[in-house]
Amino acid sequence: MHHPRNAPKVGRMPAFVAICMLFSMMLIPFTGTAETIAYEDAEPCDITSQLQFDGELANASVQWQVELGPRLPGSNVSATFRDTITSDLEALGYEVSTQTHQRYNMTLTNLFARWSPNASNNGQLVLSAHYDSRNIADQDSNESNQTLPVPGANDAASGVAVLLELARHIPQMDLNHDVVLFFNDAEDQEQRYTLGAEAWAENLTEEEINSTHAFVLLDMIGDADLQLHNISPGNETLKSRVIELGGHLGMVNGTLDCGGLSGSDIIQYDTVVGVLDDHVHAHELGIPAIDLMDTSYGEPKPLTFGSYWHTMEDTPDKVSAESLGSVGRLVELGLLTGAFVDVRSSAEEPQEPTGEQNDELSESSANADVSEPTLLTVLAAALVIVGLAFAAYRGSRSSDEP
Repeated sequence: MHHPRNAPKVGRMPAFVAICMLFSMMLIPFTGTAETIAYEDAEPCDITSQLQFDGELANASVQWQVELGPRLPGSNVSATFRDTITSDLEALGYEVSTQTHQRYNMTLTNLFARWSPNASNNGQLVLSAHYDSRNIADQDSNESNQTLPVPGANDAASGVAVLLELARHIPQMDLNHDVVLFFNDAEDQEQRYTLGAEAWAENLTEEEINSTHAFVLLDMIGDADLQLHNISPGNETLKSRVIELGGHLGMVNGTLDCGGLSGSDIIQYDTVVGVLDDHVHAHELGIPAIDLMDTSYGEPKPLTFGSYWHTMEDTPDKVSAESLGSVGRLVELGLLTGAFVDVRSSAEEPQEPTGEQNDELSESSANADVSEPTLLTVLAAALVIVGLAFAAYRGSRSSDEP
């Protein structure tokens, strides 16, 4: 329908109103993007004194796992391990399930313990560690040891121990999403790696992929001389949050913890190391993933992860309750602050922290007001629109004059 040209009060006023409506519509998305996700609202220093993780209990778990014997895929020892933790986890209220797969003449079994608070339908966070120990100590300096199975205290009873200790505390956390503790098998057998995580990834549905907030891997995190390195590939938002939380816990050199004390040099994300580890399979599916790992276990040794790695020296005395406690509290704080969820909703990926920029990036990330650039843009647009509206109004008045 066409309006007559000589109907100014009907035709021109709606045009002015339409411009104002356009301005209002521009403000709507601005209001949405200014909202911060749960992690951004968290106050970690109000929580650190409440952390419950017990490094001594985790250390006792490392000792227990090694005393079981070699946890090789398909072995009776692995079955005993699974039966024991299944009983313990079910007693805590977890729903435990297993998946068995055949890979390269090996029978591997992945174990999952799911905590679902109040029938949550808000996605899942996966915390993972491999529970198998390596079948050959091929990096041992003593050739007679190179065909023996590795004790596997740090690689990777340490990660399993942290998951089991976290399992005691997760039910008391006020979480609004599921947590899946994924104990994966056959990560480290001869020249075959990450087979359990690979099988898990291959069997995920599209819905499960999309509903997974993040995949957090714990591998070789018990070294008494703990140095967590920047493992590539990995999600940069998760890495940035780990640096921030680690700073609050005194794990970042040159930063002050919540008590005002200078941090230790534990999180060393200026050292970037490419590692084919279990998290890679989640990463390749588009699931935000991070690998918390110490790649320097023992004395430096070329083309290895240290002199104790894949040797008969990977024993409980090389692991410390303090290191297990540091990583355990880091993950516990991440759970309580929402650091591992809503990662996909972050507006932009933080830059990879390098070298001396670590502390500056961590501090600026924590204090930045992400709404400021958007606010300036909207205000500028508002001025333009008001100017256009005023010009349109003046034009209509002029055309009405005889």
